[in-house]
Amino acid sequence: MNSAALREWFDKLAPRERWLVLLAAAFAIFALVYALGLQPLYATRGQAAAELEMRRSLLGDLEQVARRFGPQGPSTAPVPGNVESLVVVIDRSTRERGLGPYLKRNQPEGPNGVRIRLESVPFDDLTAWLADTQARHGLSAVSASFDPSGEPGRVNSNLVLELAGR
Repeated sequence: MNSAALREWFDKLAPRERWLVLLAAAFAIFALVYALGLQPLYATRGQAAAELEMRRSLLGDLEQVARRFGPQGPSTAPVPGNVESLVVVIDRSTRERGLGPYLKRNQPEGPNGVRIRLESVPFDDLTAWLADTQARHGLSAVSASFDPSGEPGRVNSNLVLELAGR
């Protein structure tokens, strides 16, 4: 049927029939929008929420195991023969990891510690750097605070790192 024939058919209908046809068309449009647009979004949202809950549960289990067993292996021992200043170690390691532009403060904190401030740093990169710093240089975080920086995945962080075992 072309549009002229459809229009002619619609004009021949009684007023009550026209309203019924319009209501049926509106219902059909709504059903299509829901079935093809909204329902898949709700299903995906439900799956994402279930996966997030599963990952949170797994993280809780991992944290429980980590607390039970504590730090393992040589990663907690300071690297022997390391005579560099901790400020220099922090500066060099942040630059090596691409975090140099985010480092805003780097100052000594006692004989075996250093206080640092990183702003708008990618959180994943920061945690990888912390793990690397602990493994390579024997530095452990004794104090840490993280605040959202306003950009997704980025934080402002204040850290106090100390040589482990000293």
